[in-house]
Amino acid sequence: MLRKIPWSGYVTLLILVVLFIASSMPYEEQSLKPGLSRYFDLGFVEQLRFISFDYHGEVSVAALGASGFVEFFIRKAAHLSIFIVLGIALVDLTYRLIRPYALAGLFAYTVAITVAVFDEFHQILTGGRTGLIQDVLLDGTGALIGILLYRLFWKKRPSEQWIRK
Repeated sequence: MLRKIPWSGYVTLLILVVLFIASSMPYEEQSLKPGLSRYFDLGFVEQLRFISFDYHGEVSVAALGASGFVEFFIRKAAHLSIFIVLGIALVDLTYRLIRPYALAGLFAYTVAITVAVFDEFHQILTGGRTGLIQDVLLDGTGALIGILLYRLFWKKRPSEQWIRK
């Protein structure tokens, strides 16, 4: 008899499809800079000129311009947030099959890191894109946050609600 697919299975599949499509697009098709420059007043960014660090090249207002600087943080926030959601979905999906929670969380984290590595590798195969170990680390951090948030907010649910028979 087939079991009903839980919400977390659909969310995981959706994220994998979104990551694959996004990694298949050259940077020029994804660039937010034209829209940021056109629709937003980025004058506030000048106050952030003191921020400068290395992330596969210099990240600063001077190096990237106002729109490039803002775009960098939007793109990295997207990495972090999509992997937070992936971490939540994967640990929910895994905990339905594996106990105790620590083992389910470890397995979910391993799967999330594997997805991040393959996503960055896929970007290497796409024109105008690079795969960065820094992005894998950022994605892994997001997944870990998601796994910990899941534990924090859903740990009090009775086990009967966690697994449907």
